[in-house]
Amino acid sequence: MAERITLKISRVRDEGGRSRTLFFPCDAGVLPGQFYMVTDYEGGEKPISVSDRGPDGLALTVKDAGPFTHRLCGKKPGDLISLRGPFGSSFRIVPGRVLLVGGGCGIAPLHFLCRGLLEAGAEVTVINGARKAEELLLGERFRGLPVDYREAVEDSGGRETAVDAARRLLSEKKFDFVYASGPEMMLVNLKPVLAGIPCQFSMERYMKCGVGICGGCACDPTGLRICVEGPVLDGEAVDGLSDFGRYRRDATGARVPFNSAAVRKT
Repeated sequence: MAERITLKISRVRDEGGRSRTLFFPCDAGVLPGQFYMVTDYEGGEKPISVSDRGPDGLALTVKDAGPFTHRLCGKKPGDLISLRGPFGSSFRIVPGRVLLVGGGCGIAPLHFLCRGLLEAGAEVTVINGARKAEELLLGERFRGLPVDYREAVEDSGGRETAVDAARRLLSEKKFDFVYASGPEMMLVNLKPVLAGIPCQFSMERYMKCGVGICGGCACDPTGLRICVEGPVLDGEAVDGLSDFGRYRRDATGARVPFNSAAVRKT
């Protein structure tokens, strides 16, 4: 079992939409793509990916999407948060011409990854997607980095999704590697667009324990556990999942189908 640490929040930063980034004075050996199981001891424990690690310490970016995250977004400097981890697999650093495709909160771990790629000498292009312009996360911080940064907003005049933007960009430019993180249906729609380009996806599934014991995040047919073998998976591993984009499991382990209408033809 990974070590649990309880830390005071050192700083809170407002982000796009209903999101905030919590900073902790912690120099943990976490890698891009890994996550912590987080609790405030007021009810529940949830997995949250790391959005940065640097001079400001450890950063977790949280979207207010339910009772648990609502409480976290209401925390202030000095409040205590307990972290267990880090858990899971990490992104592979490829020092070439790379594309990062993020959707919603999925952009958060890609920010941490982006900094590692730049340090390795990679040429980085970033697509930051959201349903509404006010929900775009971390745009200011990406603009402060030496990357080709682009935004895709579904409710804009052009109604462009992150997948649309990636498709257009891939028709104009060659990339050595693609990293993607976001809602599973975004990843489903993106996969065929990549046309054989090596890639890694950060997957999201319901997690209880974070250490592979409960089986809540196990995928069919291999039993691959998102909290252990994931959340970062190579494209070949994603191709082997029969439940990818079809269903996930809820807190009881029951299958919950994804909305088939969300799958767009490519």
